Amino acid sequence: MKVVISDTNIFIDLISIELLDSFLELDYEIQTTDFVLEELSDEQLNLINKKIVAKKVVVNNADEQDVDRIVELQKTKQTLSLEDFSVFYFARKNGARILTGDKSFRTYAEQNGIAVSGILWIFDEIEKAGVLKPENLVDRLEKLRSINVRLPKDELQKRITKWRIGKAK
Repeated sequence: MKVVISDTNIFIDLISIELLDSFLELDYEIQTTDFVLEELSDEQLNLINKKIVAKKVVVNNADEQDVDRIVELQKTKQTLSLEDFSVFYFARKNGARILTGDKSFRTYAEQNGIAVSGILWIFDEIEKAGVLKPENLVDRLEKLRSINVRLPKDELQKRITKWRIGKAK
């Protein structure tokens, strides 16, 4: 099974647009880190904890040695957070794809040979797997567009147009 490891912003967006359950239906082992969980609000953490208990999300808990390595990594690029480097560290350790919406983190990880995708990739995977109908994807994308202004507008519009046409068929 392919492994993906999620950064905080992905979970926040998925929860905000009510897409988390659809994401968890994909044929991936979905991981995160204990550092990422610390960044979530109580309500978000409660929801993710239910998914952890249900074995739909795996948490990489950093031991003392892992923390030392993460701190050392962070010294190489201090503009990124320890949470980012926890995701980077465990992605490298576990051979996982990183899921993030953070452009500078994405660039750093890609420059270091790690596959990175964002929330639009998740939409594409949900569509490919047939987890949601096109009209539901469009509704969620429009909701996402209203709360996340940093998304690439052209890529977003391309998907909205495609799935609206798909709905008409």
